[in-house]
Amino acid sequence: MPDNQIAFVFPAFPGDYTDHPGKTLPGFEEQFNSLLARAAGFTDPELAGFGFEVCNFLQDELRTQYITYIYSCTISVVFRKAHISPVITAGYSMGIYAALFDAGAISFETGLQLIKYAYISLRASLGKEKYAMGTFIGLSEIDILQLIDQCSLRVEITNQNAAYSFVVSGYQTDIHKLIELAKEEGALHARDLAVSIPYHSSYLKDGATDFADQAGHLTIKAPGFAVISMIDQISLSTPEIIRQEICRNLFQPLNWYKTMQVLLSRNIGTYAECGPSSGLAKNAKFVDGVKFFPLPSILPGS
Repeated sequence: MPDNQIAFVFPAFPGDYTDHPGKTLPGFEEQFNSLLARAAGFTDPELAGFGFEVCNFLQDELRTQYITYIYSCTISVVFRKAHISPVITAGYSMGIYAALFDAGAISFETGLQLIKYAYISLRASLGKEKYAMGTFIGLSEIDILQLIDQCSLRVEITNQNAAYSFVVSGYQTDIHKLIELAKEEGALHARDLAVSIPYHSSYLKDGATDFADQAGHLTIKAPGFAVISMIDQISLSTPEIIRQEICRNLFQPLNWYKTMQVLLSRNIGTYAECGPSSGLAKNAKFVDGVKFFPLPSILPGS
């Protein structure tokens, strides 16, 4: 087990479940099945039929968010039972709910409700227009903004993962046009993220307001340790700040690159991606000094 300070980071969505890290984590399967049953009984009976290879809901955006959240909470519980606690945590995009659960700010069921309220409110606010998100590697922010401006594309940069790695959100046709332009410009990688809601963009401001109204009655407590904002890297230290964060997290741009740099400045030596894939660990390859560890290696005796 690494002997320095640990940060937990929680992802938003899996690309798939190939070689998901939980299957080699002692105690994972029993805990996952327990939380899955609770979620099925509380919010969606169909979740009971989930399987990593069959009926994995990867084409269902809402259920994919539920499964990612359940998975992330499972890893949190397994680590807590092993007396492993982070000094700070961060949630990538919709991973904020698992981060808040891990910090004791919300219950498991409250996280499920927040996911449901956000999805339904945002979906209702978008009407019949088609939206998308895209990811780009190899172009600078200025390069991407120039491509957007040249064609008057209805697209916004909504996250920076590294110096030359960005996520954009906007109208589907314009996202696809930007992907074509980026490839012509020499982008190393440009693709549609297969998400139909333009998260972290101004297109969701009305939906975020409705979400805040829906979620206003839910219990939120002060976290037991530091949870960092992906928007401006402040510490989410009070229930009031958390309520503001989960609302603005829907319609304001994020910056994962700056978030990782703040974690580095706090001398965090070990990073654990508490989710079903390794997307955040792959992003970290572009950030000097960040070292992710395989989950089982963090357990005592490993």
